[in-house]
Amino acid sequence: MDESEQRLSEALRARATQAGRPGGAPPPYAPAPAPRPVSPGGRTGAARPAPPLAQAGRALVVAFLAGAVLGCALALLSVLVPGLLPPLG
Repeated sequence: MDESEQRLSEALRARATQAGRPGGAPPPYAPAPAPRPVSPGGRTGAARPAPPLAQAGRALVVAFLAGAVLGCALALLSVLVPGLLPPLG
């Protein structure tokens, strides 16, 4: 009975350590895929983030356009519906 228990414990230990690797070492990693060549006029699947200066410029353009839309809306309201907006100054 001791021999069968010994065999069972060895089998379970081998299975627990991933098919007999000592110390439960992780399986070997697959090599990293080779980088794909970039076509001259095309972009690859993953887009790179824009540089900080371009992000700041884009934020300024969006803020300017939002201000222009809000200003035009207020101007139209003041012209089309007199008395709707309170007088300033």
